[in-house]
Amino acid sequence: MIDLVKTLVVLAVLVVLLRRKVYLGTVMAVGSLLLAILYLTPPRAFLGGVYRALLAPRSLEMTGMLVFTMIMENVLRKTGTLKRMVASLAELLPDGRLIMAAMPAMIGLLPSPGGAVFSAPMVNEAAAGTTIGADQKAFINYWYRHIWEYVSPLYPGIILVSGLTGLPYASLSLANAPFAVSVVGWGVFFCFTGVGPVRIAREQTAGRWKAFGVFLLAVAPILVTLVLVVILRVSPVPAMGGVVVLLYLLHRYSPAKVWESLRESVSLKAVFLVLGIMVFQETLQVTGALDGVSRFFTSSGLPPILIIVAIPFLAGLMTGLTIAYVGITFPLLLPLMGGATPSLGLLALAFGSGFAGVMLSPLHLCLVLTREYFNADMARVYHRLWVPSALVLAAAVIPLWLFR
Repeated sequence: MIDLVKTLVVLAVLVVLLRRKVYLGTVMAVGSLLLAILYLTPPRAFLGGVYRALLAPRSLEMTGMLVFTMIMENVLRKTGTLKRMVASLAELLPDGRLIMAAMPAMIGLLPSPGGAVFSAPMVNEAAAGTTIGADQKAFINYWYRHIWEYVSPLYPGIILVSGLTGLPYASLSLANAPFAVSVVGWGVFFCFTGVGPVRIAREQTAGRWKAFGVFLLAVAPILVTLVLVVILRVSPVPAMGGVVVLLYLLHRYSPAKVWESLRESVSLKAVFLVLGIMVFQETLQVTGALDGVSRFFTSSGLPPILIIVAIPFLAGLMTGLTIAYVGITFPLLLPLMGGATPSLGLLALAFGSGFAGVMLSPLHLCLVLTREYFNADMARVYHRLWVPSALVLAAAVIPLWLFR
């Protein structure tokens, strides 16, 4: 019981600091120190854990992946590739409803906090001349932007789960795939209720085949990265690094321009954030908190499924960050999900529950930016979000059944 109280105190402090918008890397450092103090951990043991966390191969891999993801997004945005991607897509799709869904989905292939604002004007233009309200347009833009975070190894949530569990990205993506499919399917029903076919006037172009070629060229860097990492099982860091180098060569970046790109895209705050989470996870191991919590829950009589659903959901709701709920709650839940060999079904359930909380969080940056762009009523947007979010989470029964 005392282990549970200590870890809940640490979790409460983390949530309070995050709600006060303290930088997540700092929050994780505070949580690690507090955990070490509560368990009276010797300084040498604590510093040894910090050393291992910072230099562990999985920490270095996650840091490298995040850095190359940020660089790739910067290059694609600065070279106009993202704009060509969505412009060519508009030439290929016959119905404005498809464009409204496809634009945020395309931008959502890469994790970018400003991506919601980038796709919002596209949704607004596709909806021009219709009676679709601001809250519905905001919902469409927000909903379809978040298909890929369940399955793409370019997103930090999947990166962190893989790092914490040691499981390959392909297995995690497969377990989470029912959520992504559900987002698309339920979006068709809830996003476009009451909206008939939307015709969009287009200027004469060179044809759809040319537009398709432009689209393939624009999306090629993302597709190549996904094929290398997920299908060919190439290590993510060299795969992404190779694609970034190729982009620099294709766009004829000079050394000065490469340096400018690196300065603009690489965020030290994001790097420290990942390292802070890894230090927190290692501190949990050093203090033995995980073993104590596991012993308490196994003897408490509470259904493990309830715990696995509730804790990530609350953390996601309170933080609005995937990497936050994964980093804070997964180390605590791993003993309930199988320990060293966690169940893919339970991992998917915890991930889906936490992400449902993220989607409903008022701190979610994409939600805030989308609402502001469309000047939508937040209560109306929330009214549209609750039911489909719950239905997407219900898709967890599929991985629970497949990987039981």
